[in-house]
Amino acid sequence: MRAGRPTISDESLTRCYRHVFEHNLIGMYWTTLDGRILDCNRSMARMLGYRSRAELLRCNAVELYLSPGDRAAFLKRLKATGSLMNSELCLRRRDGRPVYILENVSLVRDKRGGPPTIHGTMVDITERKEAEEALRQSEQRYRRLAAALRRLARHVQDVRERERARIARELHDELGQALTVLNMDLHWLSGRSPAEFDNIQSRIKAMSELVNRTLQTLRRICTDLRPTLLDDLGLVAAIEWQTREFETRTGIRCTTRLPRKPLELGRDAATVVFRILQESLTNVARHAQARRVWVSLRVRDGILVLTVRDDGVGITPEQCSAPRSLGLLGMRERAMQWKGRVEINGIAGKGTTVTLRLPVRFPEEAAT
Repeated sequence: MRAGRPTISDESLTRCYRHVFEHNLIGMYWTTLDGRILDCNRSMARMLGYRSRAELLRCNAVELYLSPGDRAAFLKRLKATGSLMNSELCLRRRDGRPVYILENVSLVRDKRGGPPTIHGTMVDITERKEAEEALRQSEQRYRRLAAALRRLARHVQDVRERERARIARELHDELGQALTVLNMDLHWLSGRSPAEFDNIQSRIKAMSELVNRTLQTLRRICTDLRPTLLDDLGLVAAIEWQTREFETRTGIRCTTRLPRKPLELGRDAATVVFRILQESLTNVARHAQARRVWVSLRVRDGILVLTVRDDGVGITPEQCSAPRSLGLLGMRERAMQWKGRVEINGIAGKGTTVTLRLPVRFPEEAAT
């Protein structure tokens, strides 16, 4: 006689399912339609920030939603389909913070004709949702940055073309005309006789004055392109020259506080600092409505700090972050290339401060 298949009593089966319910890592619950929580496990209580299962059982499910409308929308979908699979929902933790869950829910009909109940399981997907949101924001920042860089590239190209056109006009109008006049005078001299000595001397003097003016124009064009002081005497001397030129050109009083000794920066690093200074002063002249400007330069603990401060109207935070502020974007881009940063702060009616911080290494530091 064969032994029969072993059986599990209803009591044992109930204990087994109860054990699974209470010790499952997934949150499990059983509620009524009006929100009374009939049962839940410890995982669900922990997920929602409650100290114990008993504490959560004293709550109504409506309290777990960020708004009553969320609960109503959830019940409407559940009644329409009878079950929800992989449904994402945002609930409220005990401390008020949102918690995102992924749940499977069933509407269970009572065989005796009583009101239906809701059985569900849930897992916490808050970290995943936060990671998705962080990725979305990162993509938005990347798209904004890419768009800003494209605008900056077009702006740089436009500036380059305008600068080329300006130089071409300068060369044509100033140097071209001067050389044409000199050529005409040389032709005139070649046909003169020694008897016309006085006329020749007068024409040579005029030619000499024209050559001097032409040389001055050439020096000015070259200085606009790149000040020779920056290469010959260094950054400090170039800043002194630039601030004097700014004061003369705009009438805005400019006070400087610079190192007494020249800074032996590399050519490229000095150019970055100088161009950011130029752009800062240009913005003061165009937008600040200032009467005074203070420029300071110092080096401390391997960090070069350039500060340009004015007493004008003050830049707003919106203007600082505006995507079309290509001059400001260009300053930041220059600094970033050297692992530096530019900070721009304005106070309404009290002026704007531009601060460049740039890590630098001098020859004596590199040798140690």
